[in-house]
Amino acid sequence: MSDGCRAAVDAALRVLESGGEPVDAAVAGVVVLEDDPRYNAGTGSRVRIDGVTVQMDAAVMTSAGRFGGVAAIEQVKNPVCVARAVLDTPHLLLAGDGATRFARTLGMPPYDPTTDDGRARARDLQKRLLARDPTLPAEWARFDWRRHWNFEHGLSQGASAGSAGGSGQVPADGKVPAGGKVDAGSDTVGVAVRAADGRFGVALSTGGTALTLRGRVGDVPIPGAGLFAGVHGAVAATGTGERIIDVGLARHVYDWLAAGIPAEQAAKRAVDLVGGKNGSIIVMSPTAMSAATESPMAWAARESGASTWLGPGS
Repeated sequence: MSDGCRAAVDAALRVLESGGEPVDAAVAGVVVLEDDPRYNAGTGSRVRIDGVTVQMDAAVMTSAGRFGGVAAIEQVKNPVCVARAVLDTPHLLLAGDGATRFARTLGMPPYDPTTDDGRARARDLQKRLLARDPTLPAEWARFDWRRHWNFEHGLSQGASAGSAGGSGQVPADGKVPAGGKVDAGSDTVGVAVRAADGRFGVALSTGGTALTLRGRVGDVPIPGAGLFAGVHGAVAATGTGERIIDVGLARHVYDWLAAGIPAEQAAKRAVDLVGGKNGSIIVMSPTAMSAATESPMAWAARESGASTWLGPGS
């Protein structure tokens, strides 16, 4: 999986080295991962428990505080590009059918992000759900999902997907930091970037979780939850979306950077704050970058005349 992260880092650095904006470099890196069906973002996104539905979230943010996001968007190839376009509207976040229709105004045609592997995973998850598999999350054992089923299709019509994970690391080389990771368990992908002039950009994208009602939104498109950027750095998180939202994880980490906490220490604090395996983080400050996790994840890092961290998700 680290090879995909390396390709994403390279794509982001090419944009920076050609004079592009940090946020556009971050988007370019995420597009590489969205187009790789091994990851749970874009192509390869998780199919929900009805076996049919795929809803994706994505967001971008600049160190000037500009934010753009999409939630529960469907039938697009690269949700992160739609989130980038939202950045140039009067809005912060577009959701559901409105987000999908907005993508069409950008000239993005309908696109099916599911894969055969995703459908097979969905069928397996359906069987486990119907069998009350004790390995499923405890909250789903307590939740009356049959009563609150809000999908158009019944459970018997289905599939549910997930992206691959993995672990691996590429040592940094060169002059300016760039890095990336993907959480094997939560499967959000993201990129954090620092340009040579010190400006930051960050982008995240995810196919979300499979075991969810229709319309569920995770941490990715919530400002200060899954990602945050400002003059003091850029932060991108991955893990259990509800827990990350609960604590406002990315904004907490950014505030630590602003208070002078080193990137490495801030990253470790973040994992503790969200409860260990509930979250992983990549953190970039004006002078350093770091990552922390208690779960397997693939990531890559490189340095050039501009800086880029690549990373996580969901």
